Amino acid sequence: MTDTAVVARRPLLQEVIATCSKLNIPAQAVLELTYRCNLRCAHCYVDLEGYDEMTLGEWKNVIDQLKAAGTMYLLFTGGEITLRPDWLDIAIYARRSGFMPGFLTNGTGLDPAACRALARLKPFSLGISLYGATAAIHESVTGQTDSFAKTIAGIKMLVDAGLVPTVQTMIMKNNQSQLAQIQSLVESLGARFRINMGMGPTKTGRDFPFRYEPSEEAGGGDAWWGESPHPDICGEPGLCKAGKAMCSISPDGDVFPCVMFPLKLGNVRQTDFETIWRGEPDTELQRLRSMTRSNLVACNACQLRQYCQRCTGIAYRESGDAGGVSPSACRQAKTRRQLSGETGGVICPKNLMPNQ
Repeated sequence: MTDTAVVARRPLLQEVIATCSKLNIPAQAVLELTYRCNLRCAHCYVDLEGYDEMTLGEWKNVIDQLKAAGTMYLLFTGGEITLRPDWLDIAIYARRSGFMPGFLTNGTGLDPAACRALARLKPFSLGISLYGATAAIHESVTGQTDSFAKTIAGIKMLVDAGLVPTVQTMIMKNNQSQLAQIQSLVESLGARFRINMGMGPTKTGRDFPFRYEPSEEAGGGDAWWGESPHPDICGEPGLCKAGKAMCSISPDGDVFPCVMFPLKLGNVRQTDFETIWRGEPDTELQRLRSMTRSNLVACNACQLRQYCQRCTGIAYRESGDAGGVSPSACRQAKTRRQLSGETGGVICPKNLMPNQ
């Protein structure tokens, strides 16, 4: 897919998401096919294993239910999706059912045949994680020898198959000095480069990933700092479409407002998706859906709000309140303010991570 095609679809996607949000239609669902992963990234929010993963048949049933609910976009992620032998079978079924599929992978498990199959699916997004311009830096994050070479090989195979993957780099202390080199490497491979500033606590609540947040010495000026990491979904700063126009489903069938929002709404193995999504009156889900900027009392009075990329799900995970303060967002906003002072107050979104 060309950059032009992605940009051309953005206004339409934004309009669709906005309309679906008003009507509580789950336009996009994130399907976590597995929590298994062959890497051990130090910052990763997924630290769970041993789950009773849904079968191919169960995932097909879920996809059928999502279609009936009005879902259009499916983002397949993990863990590492390629560790499921049937990951392509699930994706092919979704495409044949009329969905626009997207994928997040570390690229190490790809082969030419899988890349050609992905090209036939015409994904609306295809993200690969890369943490360094050298094996030493990348593998200091992933914890796995040879993972750098395998990820680079995966990117090359995707490009050879006619795809233009978006290579996403999480800025951390480990790699903040290599950002320009990473961008040069990625673009030399024929891929797009995007920065991902989002970093939240793990699914079990540990704040370990925050030790890897970048410092104010990250530099990079206006090239590295953007708006929301998912502008088409997140919408108004400080709020998001979680539980309104998007949801996530875990490997064992738990339904959440989004992948970063630990509010369990139900389980598709026990209850049909429509019933889960509709929800009961006077529940946390309904309160989330009725939230406006006025509910963000502390944030509205904050001098950092123009630099803030607050995630409602992470705020809920950190404070137990969807309208509460997110300490991690505050720390990152302070860094952005520091850097904006170095660049005349301009915060440029040209390298922000797209959701499509």
